[in-house]
Amino acid sequence: MAAIRLAGTYLPWILGRNGPGERVLALSDTFAAGVLGGAGIIDLLGSGIDAFHAALPTVAYPLALLLAGGGFLCILLIEGVIVPGHPGHDESPPPSSSAAAQHEADWHPGGQRSAIYPVVLLIVLSVESVILGPALGAQGAFAGALILFLAIVAHKGAPWVALGVGFQRSGMTHRRAMPQLSFFAAMTPIGIVVGAVLTGHAPLLFEVIFDSIGAGTFMYIAALDIIEMEFDREGYHAYKWLSAAVGFAIMALLAIWI
Repeated sequence: MAAIRLAGTYLPWILGRNGPGERVLALSDTFAAGVLGGAGIIDLLGSGIDAFHAALPTVAYPLALLLAGGGFLCILLIEGVIVPGHPGHDESPPPSSSAAAQHEADWHPGGQRSAIYPVVLLIVLSVESVILGPALGAQGAFAGALILFLAIVAHKGAPWVALGVGFQRSGMTHRRAMPQLSFFAAMTPIGIVVGAVLTGHAPLLFEVIFDSIGAGTFMYIAALDIIEMEFDREGYHAYKWLSAAVGFAIMALLAIWI
């Protein structure tokens, strides 16, 4: 699991920023946004709603939706208040410059958006990884563990690439990003060890709470970080939309079986 995660985050540096690689990066990023949005709405939020109804049948309040909104607002607090200065908030792009050049020049103050996005995504995906790990570690049979392993890779492979894209586009070399990426890669193995020893209903409730919060954070990152950033860049808009739609559709199909 750790090796697959590291390989996924390394892909953006293999593809590179310039030439054909830049187009592949843009489409990969918007595809990951579709996957994140689909995972947030269909998988995480849907699971959270169903699990809360099962665990607390007498509670009519939509707790899953409340927590999803809280997750959305939490990321908005980080990016809009604690680390402000995104395009359209309090700055305007300089005239007579293409959208791609504006983004590359980081005309938003200090390039803070490029810097904060991969950190926020790193935190969100790392916390989620700690939650996914126990579910995998709790499997008593090899077949069950293999199915869950494949499900995790199918669900989260694209976001791992998006994480690498975020660090690569923030200007960091792979060597500089390795400590953060290694920390991220270790989260699921740690969760697997924890899951092997946890018992009772508390882990399930904890997972449900995070699923709901994660739904809001995934939707924020997909829409306001990845998609907004990519569509601010010039070119491939129709292909970017199609890429995001394909990512969302794949998540919708996976939800039928997984």
